[in-house]
Amino acid sequence: MERINLENIDIARLEEAVVVFYRSNSHEQAITHEWLTEAEGSPQAWQFSWQLMQLGKSQEVQFFGAITLHAKLMKHWNEVPPENREELKQKILEKIVQFAGGPKIVLNRLCIALGAYIVHMLDEWPNAIEEVIDTFQNQRIPNVKPDVQLWIMLEVLTAIPEEAQVIHTSVKRVTLRAEVGKRVPVILQTMEAYLRQQMNRVWDTEAFSNMIRAVKCVGTWIKNIGYSLEACVSITAVLLEVVNKCYWPAVQTGDGCMSADENELAENCLKSMVNIMIQPESHSYPKTAFVLLRMYLDSLCEITKMEWKRDNDNEDIIVHIYMLFVSAVERHSSLLLSGVISPDPNLPITVNRMVQEILHCTDKPGIYPVEESCSTMALAFWYMLQDEVFAMTNEEHKRRCWEYIKPLYAHLTSILVRKSEQPDEKSLDRWSSDDLECFRCYRQDISDTFMYCYDVLHDYILVILSAMLDEAIVDMQRHPTHWTKLEACIYSFQSVAEHFTHDTSRQIPNLMRVLNEIPYEKMNVKLLGTALETIGSYCNWLMENPTYIPAAIDLLVRGLNSSMSAQATLGLKELCRDCQLQLKPYAEPLLNACHASLNAGRMKNSDSVRLMFSIGKLMSLLPSDGIPKYLDIIVSPCFEELQAICQSDGKTPTARIRTIFRLNMISTLFSSLNTDLSEEDKEIQIVQPVLLVMQRTMPIFRRIAEMWVEELDVLEAACSAMKHAIMNLRSSFRPMLQDLCYFIVASFQTRCCAPTLEISKTTIVMFYREEGCKPYMQELLREFIKHSFKLFENTPQQNFSNISDTMEAFFGCLAQIVKKIPQALEDKSLAYDRLVYYGQRCMTLPESGAIRCGIQFMTHFTIQSRNHEHITEVVLKTGEQTIYFIMMCVGYLTPRSQVDKFADIILAFNKKYPAELAIWLKTVMSVPHFPTPLLNDAEKSRYVSLIIKEKVNKRLLQQHLSEMAIKLRGLTEKFQ
Repeated sequence: MERINLENIDIARLEEAVVVFYRSNSHEQAITHEWLTEAEGSPQAWQFSWQLMQLGKSQEVQFFGAITLHAKLMKHWNEVPPENREELKQKILEKIVQFAGGPKIVLNRLCIALGAYIVHMLDEWPNAIEEVIDTFQNQRIPNVKPDVQLWIMLEVLTAIPEEAQVIHTSVKRVTLRAEVGKRVPVILQTMEAYLRQQMNRVWDTEAFSNMIRAVKCVGTWIKNIGYSLEACVSITAVLLEVVNKCYWPAVQTGDGCMSADENELAENCLKSMVNIMIQPESHSYPKTAFVLLRMYLDSLCEITKMEWKRDNDNEDIIVHIYMLFVSAVERHSSLLLSGVISPDPNLPITVNRMVQEILHCTDKPGIYPVEESCSTMALAFWYMLQDEVFAMTNEEHKRRCWEYIKPLYAHLTSILVRKSEQPDEKSLDRWSSDDLECFRCYRQDISDTFMYCYDVLHDYILVILSAMLDEAIVDMQRHPTHWTKLEACIYSFQSVAEHFTHDTSRQIPNLMRVLNEIPYEKMNVKLLGTALETIGSYCNWLMENPTYIPAAIDLLVRGLNSSMSAQATLGLKELCRDCQLQLKPYAEPLLNACHASLNAGRMKNSDSVRLMFSIGKLMSLLPSDGIPKYLDIIVSPCFEELQAICQSDGKTPTARIRTIFRLNMISTLFSSLNTDLSEEDKEIQIVQPVLLVMQRTMPIFRRIAEMWVEELDVLEAACSAMKHAIMNLRSSFRPMLQDLCYFIVASFQTRCCAPTLEISKTTIVMFYREEGCKPYMQELLREFIKHSFKLFENTPQQNFSNISDTMEAFFGCLAQIVKKIPQALEDKSLAYDRLVYYGQRCMTLPESGAIRCGIQFMTHFTIQSRNHEHITEVVLKTGEQTIYFIMMCVGYLTPRSQVDKFADIILAFNKKYPAELAIWLKTVMSVPHFPTPLLNDAEKSRYVSLIIKEKVNKRLLQQHLSEMAIKLRGLTEKFQ
């Protein structure tokens, strides 16, 4: 739509736009949204908002009128002359009465508008809240039903604390909050009186609706404004009474299931109690906190006991009760521990009751999340409890609390084993894919909680797990199809594996024996998967106990040829990485097994790629004359397929996928195949197998780079293979260095892109200092810069975002080169002024990666510049312009979340060029209205002084830049 004429807004056209916005598709909505937003912000909106709310208009138009009025009250109060404010109040009240019969969507927005008005007028209309309560609670509005008057009152009162948080006002937010806070007592008294009044009545739909609003009103005031915990005891008692009245009549009559209204009212009561208990200042009232905890337990434990069963009817209320318990003890964790060691006999009893309730929450019958949904919320508590105990500074108190929690965590361990049981085949038809993913995350949380149990119990956790493992084996012998208990026990052992690398107890050998004796072919395949993962987890232990390695190999090989090949390849990778030297006697048979599994073709591509890591590690163990055989049978097929694809020149999607797959296999092999396993091996001059492969196959890599020049993921896979070869072999790679440089330069000539830049950086950083390599590296750096410049020059500056990934890679790599190889800057033939020019442009892009890398380069370049006279000249010549760009970015160009990154380069200037920085900053900021007109000269001068003063404190400089950005962008009110 054309730009709106703010002087003369056509109401008919505005109504048409509103209808289009609410009744059309997303494309038309997007077109009208900007137009309507501009109209909403115009001064004329004060007039047309009332016109749009006239009787006879469509509901959409009336609603837009109401939200426009609210927006004006929220954002443009300064436009209301003081003499017109009383008239404005009367008009809002008249409209509220007019819409008392509906539509409620319009009435709701008018109530919120009145709430915003009241917040603005607290000084001039100090009794506003009392008057609202008196008017609507005492039904002083004729021809409006009592229920509706109550509804209006509750909507207005609920809006006030929320509006106090968001309205635009000249009053400081802290002052405003304190002023609103003076009204909390009258609000709570009103809500409490109303709720008590309802307790002896039968609740119909309207009663439920208004009671829910009253309870939400309490929660909203507490959450946004806050109130002394001591003063909340009375309202808490009423809320608990309401919860019980919602629950007990429902479960003692009828089908025992709460209605939707009863559920919603009870849940909101419990949420409001959470808000009361977790207030920031609530820790200042320890005695009251204990009183509230006892009230919760006395009032709600019978409900949790009644619903402690699988597939219970009233799960929602139980979730919220446990949420209240957990939130309360997490907020008052130190209070909880003080109760453990208190001489007052009542406090330990309260603590123990609460902890037992959370233990019951963790142990809720059923499998999460299908049969129960409570237990997950308790897991964070068990981390917090042990963390608080071990953080205690008084050693005697710590010892007593540790003794208290040990039996809790022993019990918790057995609960967690049961809760980690997977659903069996019979119940899986009830599970969706989302449920299964939720359970996977839940099991990971349980695994983390086992670690906290170890922190409390140490080696005793193995005793508990071993006893449960023995029970699970006995159970499986009686019931051969009952695999879930055994799988959960094995999973539990896996979770604590990292603590037992040097363990000499009998429990882990017993576990290893069990893993090899299970008849997996008769069991669900998931049991095999967990066993394979567990073998991988205990590889460090196997390195210390090599007699168990053959059995582990047998199990892993069995897994390679099953549907659990992913777990098998992971386990084998960990075994080969951690126990490589111990595997020497088994290398050939294990390689043969790997080769057979690859040839079978049953594994996923990702598993085949992962298996190549193990193959590389195992081949490294062979005598030098034994390696070519396995290179021929395992690696040659990869290159043969790549060669065939290159010769056919068929760039099909299938060819692309196969090319990436084969390159990834080669890349993984290159990362692990290295025959220099010890110092003695390095002294023997043996040509590395990877070098032999590279020498034979470099033409294929060149052809791949030419053929797939437009496919970044293919180039990335090819460069990754060579990068892994370089990183793995290091100085041993030197014979191939010239060939690699030719490959990189040829790739640059075809296309300058991130993968090629990355491998160039790796090569330069690794070999620049090595004797005989420097000329190659200097030339490679020149080509690196030359071809990047060519790309930048051929791209219009307004389109730099289209190549931001390449600019990010270029300056990210260059920053690392300058930082790690500063002697590279000695080359005077490089165009340093152009590097700075493009670095400045990179900083101004909207993409966060480009901003970060541009700043990194400019920072390291500035830091190193004082060591080279020709670089110093460039910085002195371009410094003022760099500061100009930085201030422009801070002022408006860069996303505000990225502004603090510019602190690095400013600190670099202040360290190396302090006098010049002061001059540049003052010169740049003296330009009128720069970077934006929203900062006056005095403020600009203050920020210049603050920036110049900060020479080492990065955090403080970031704070100054962020504050400056907020002011320059006109966001001060929002961030008060």
